[in-house]
Amino acid sequence: MRNSGLTCLKKRSHCQKPNSQFDLPPELVELTSREREVLCCVAAAANNCEIAGVLYISERTVKNHVTSILRRLDLRDRTQAAMFASSFLPLLKSSQ
Repeated sequence: MRNSGLTCLKKRSHCQKPNSQFDLPPELVELTSREREVLCCVAAAANNCEIAGVLYISERTVKNHVTSILRRLDLRDRTQAAMFASSFLPLLKSSQ
């Protein structure tokens, strides 16, 4: 099991909701707060099982959120989503 990503997730440091949608770029404002949480976890290199455990949802729900994120952001795959989200992690952390 990957320790570094999971440790981050257990602390939920990468999965906090921003205080204001005005702090976010327009692409991220379109996502639901739960989708933003999932996207942050994806950026932290968490797999579906790890995300499900941290957010207390089923793996199927995580898959549904990831699919919705990819569609809304017009991204090809999870790797693109992680790269996209990683550029906004400092913004998400600073708005806590």
